Amino acid sequence: MSQIHVTHIKNAILPRFGHLVDLSDVETSSAEQFEKTKLTRCLAAFCIAEQSGLDDIAAAACVTDGTGDNGIDALYYDSAEKTCWVVQGKWRGNGQGSIELGDMLKYLKGFRELTDAQFERFNEKVRKQQGTIFGALSDANAKFSLVLAYTGEQPLSTEVEAPLNDLLLELNSPTEVVSTTVLDQAKLHNLVAKGIVGDSVNLEIMLRQWGIVQEPYISYYGQVAVSDVVLWGKNGPSLTARNLRQFRGSTEVNDAISRTLQKNPEHFWYFNNGLTIICDSLKKKMLGGNHNDTGMFECIGASVVNGAQTVGTIVELGRKGELKDARILVRLISLENCPDGFGDELTRAANTQNRIEKRDFAAQDPNQKRLRTELMLENQKEYAYQAGETAPQKELGCTLDEAAIAMACRLPDVTFAVQVKRELGVIYDDLSKAPYTSIFNERTTAPYLWESVVLMRDLETALREEQEERSGKEQLISIHGNRFILHMVSQQIGNPADGKAGNADVAAITKSILSATIVEVANTFSSAYPANLFKNASKCRELKEAVALEVAKHKSN
Repeated sequence: MSQIHVTHIKNAILPRFGHLVDLSDVETSSAEQFEKTKLTRCLAAFCIAEQSGLDDIAAAACVTDGTGDNGIDALYYDSAEKTCWVVQGKWRGNGQGSIELGDMLKYLKGFRELTDAQFERFNEKVRKQQGTIFGALSDANAKFSLVLAYTGEQPLSTEVEAPLNDLLLELNSPTEVVSTTVLDQAKLHNLVAKGIVGDSVNLEIMLRQWGIVQEPYISYYGQVAVSDVVLWGKNGPSLTARNLRQFRGSTEVNDAISRTLQKNPEHFWYFNNGLTIICDSLKKKMLGGNHNDTGMFECIGASVVNGAQTVGTIVELGRKGELKDARILVRLISLENCPDGFGDELTRAANTQNRIEKRDFAAQDPNQKRLRTELMLENQKEYAYQAGETAPQKELGCTLDEAAIAMACRLPDVTFAVQVKRELGVIYDDLSKAPYTSIFNERTTAPYLWESVVLMRDLETALREEQEERSGKEQLISIHGNRFILHMVSQQIGNPADGKAGNADVAAITKSILSATIVEVANTFSSAYPANLFKNASKCRELKEAVALEVAKHKSN
């Protein structure tokens, strides 16, 4: 049957991409080889289109296959979703085999060169995307998805998986920045057969303690077991096709959802905002009668329009076997008698109205009000710490987040600088204890706050100048190492209470610290991805000691 499946895949992708992929660089006298190259590029474009939702013309333009591709057949970065897809495709006309070890090693080497911003090692097709890909490398929140697609039946061998797993283990510490998607023949055939994105989803949903809203548009609400939500995951991206965004993996919000599900599942119903599902058709089945203890609802053309991140987190925990018993609030809304466009309007509203972030609760801290008053009286500067306040112009003041980052990086323990680089929101998790109270407390003064912010801004100016003069991994270190470098500069300048910080040559010290950091990263963490290196507390503690010694050595010379 494998040959039949390969034919199905070919017949699906060739009409879509055969006339779109660039073949002008293909030089071969063999019609068979030309056809294989064409199909390989069509496969790569298909993967980009299906994984990212990009239209076919744009997906075809992302193909990089050819001499000098370093194993990377297609490449695309979605700056909105902060995801970069890196594809290797292998066309197996006979439907046998998978990806060979040599191909995998070439691909992983190419990916490492990509993450080190060594664009000069790639062909022109990759270099055309240099600007957008460097945007991904520069963004500490960007994720990379390694997509391995092949038309063979066999799974990846243990020998081939080993270097891939080694790379994931190395780069995903302390946070996950690289994930893999393996599309073998069966999965590719499933994609072309179903048209995964936008495919109609029909669900049977059991609501407990359900209720009904009949006017103006009929809808039901109630509790759903999270174990039921896991079963919805078989529908893939189609389940959230109408949402504003798909599941984003490990993020600040999603990690918090996961922690609640694992540590306090009994509180999940109270802590989570729940799910909103719109349906083209919605009917209550006879099962359960009119009693509202339980009710079974038939949802035709269902889509989760609010709660995609919650659904994705639940499904991920279910797949890992880490999900505990919990319930979630679910709203089912029928579009049958709604005006045109109501579903889209509901989706936009559900994803934008009444969002409260953890930092918003800092407004309840009396120290914030005190600091605003003191900053205006003592420094004649504005301080925006409440949600909805307009950030003042830089010369006129600063924001709560700016102050938190600047003062966290000045604390003696580099762990605080790592924390604000890794996940600033954790600072505001509990206003009654560290790390928040280590930064904001009764001893925090307005002059110290403002001086810290000014130092951070001066350092960022100096770093931008250094970034313009550097390239490749050195440039990435100067971007992602900004909080670490601010910490090191702060320690060298000393306590700003005596005014030394204002008189220090911040640019010169920054350049010295940056140079030492680049040297020590090369010496100790040469294979580390900079975006993750500076989020790792233990590595940054080790790096701090090495950089301090390097700076001291240069001072003594």
